[in-house]
Amino acid sequence: MALVDSGADYSVFPIEIATDDLKLDLSDAPIWRFSGTDGNLQEARLAEVAIAILEENDYGHAFNLTATCAFCIDFKFGGGCLLGQDGFFSEFRICFDRPKNAFEITRAEREEARK
Repeated sequence: MALVDSGADYSVFPIEIATDDLKLDLSDAPIWRFSGTDGNLQEARLAEVAIAILEENDYGHAFNLTATCAFCIDFKFGGGCLLGQDGFFSEFRICFDRPKNAFEITRAEREEARK
């Protein structure tokens, strides 16, 4: 589960997802410094990863994409992860429906695809 955060530059995940789950070696990965999740300056390592967005029923893949994501050692967030601008909002058209407490995502139509 992840929180959709239009204020986040990148999608941000706890470092354990990179090291334990994805088995990524981030020792030479670029460092990104940011603030906002806990009020302090934080550091994350950037890596390009494959992301699958699940259907509502959690069984099928609605979308697959590759994005640069940030993996942070001191990232503690109740929702677990943040989906941010680069690689999430940049790939989708996102419509928020606050009265229904819902949102809808559709794949963004690219200029090249229309030609």
